[in-house]
Amino acid sequence: MGRPDPLAARRCFSRLESLPVEILQLIFLHSLEINLPRASPHLARALSNPALYTWLIRLAFSSTNPGSREGFFTPDFLPPPLDFWALGWEQRQQLQSKTLACRWCTLSLMRRCQREYVHHAIRRKCTDFIFSDEDRTVLDSLDRRFDDLEGCDKAVDGRRGKGDLVIPAQLPDGERPSSSRGVDRKVAIWFHFGAVQIREPHEVYYENDLFRLPSSVVIGPGRIPDKVLQEPWSDSQFEFLQLLSSDFYLDEDEHSPERSVEITARLIRKRKIEPFRRLLRMSFRAANCRVPVGWPLQPSHYHLVQRYGSGPGDPFATFILNERWGMIDASEKEGLLRFVESPEPASQNI
Repeated sequence: MGRPDPLAARRCFSRLESLPVEILQLIFLHSLEINLPRASPHLARALSNPALYTWLIRLAFSSTNPGSREGFFTPDFLPPPLDFWALGWEQRQQLQSKTLACRWCTLSLMRRCQREYVHHAIRRKCTDFIFSDEDRTVLDSLDRRFDDLEGCDKAVDGRRGKGDLVIPAQLPDGERPSSSRGVDRKVAIWFHFGAVQIREPHEVYYENDLFRLPSSVVIGPGRIPDKVLQEPWSDSQFEFLQLLSSDFYLDEDEHSPERSVEITARLIRKRKIEPFRRLLRMSFRAANCRVPVGWPLQPSHYHLVQRYGSGPGDPFATFILNERWGMIDASEKEGLLRFVESPEPASQNI
C-alpha cells in the first residue's frame, strides 16, 4: 500500500468549509461569530473580505442616536441580513470589543469607514438643506480635511469642542418657521472623531443627537484593544488610541485600574519614557465611569521609578513631578524630589 498523499489530506474539507464562499459569508453575517475565520485557513480566506469588514464596523460602531432611527441604515449602507437595531446593547458591546481586537481592524480601515459614514450622514440628513455655493463646495470636498487631522479636535482633556467645521444652512421654504429670517440649522463636523451633528443655531451642541463612528455603547462601552497598548508604540497606535480613548474603556474599574497599572509598571521597568509621557498626557475612561480622567498612577509606580531610575534628573520622576504635581501625596512627592536631587545613582538590583 502506498503512502497517503498529504495534498489529498489538505483537500479534505469539513462540510462547512465545502460550502460556496457566498454561503459562508452569509453564515458569518447571520451569526456575527468573529472567531469563525480563525477556525481554519480555508474559512479565513473565504471571509477575508474588505466589504465584510466595513459592514461589521458600521454595524458595531455607528451611533445609536435618535436621528439614526429613521432613514439612515439603508440597504446600500448596511445590507441584509445585518439589522442595526436588532442588536441589544450587550451584544453590541461584545461585538465592539471583539472587532477592535481583530488584526484586520486597523486605524486606516477605521478612518476610511469614518469618511464613508460622514458622507452618508450628510446625504441622508442634509439633502433638503439650502447651503451657499461656497459651503456646498466645502461639503463636496471633505476628503481633503480627512487627509490632514493634525489640527483637528482630539478632546485631549476628554471633552470635545463645537466642531472642526460648522456650516450654516437653511430649511426649504415649506419647512421654515414663519419667524425664521436667517440660519435654521448648523451642520457641525468633527473629522478626527468621524462625527456629524445637525443642530439649531442656539442649541447646546455637546452630545445632542450626534452621528459618530466609532461610537461606544452608553450603557456598557467596548474595550480598548491590547494591540494599541503595547510595543512597538508607533505613532499610528497612539492615533488609534486617541480616537478610542474618550469613549471606550481602559480599565474595568476606575478604583482598581489593574490593566493600566501593569502597563505603566512595564514601561518604567523597560525605561520606555516616550510612550510613558504620551499616555500620561491622555484622558481615558473606565468601564464603570463615563467621565474620562488622566492616565492613572499608583504609589507603586513612584517606588518603581526610584528602583529602576537613574537618580538625579531621572526623566520618569521629573515628568511625574511636572505633570502630576498637584495630584501626588506629600510623602510620595518628597520621596521623588529627594530621588531626582540625590547625588547617588539608584541601585538597579534592589
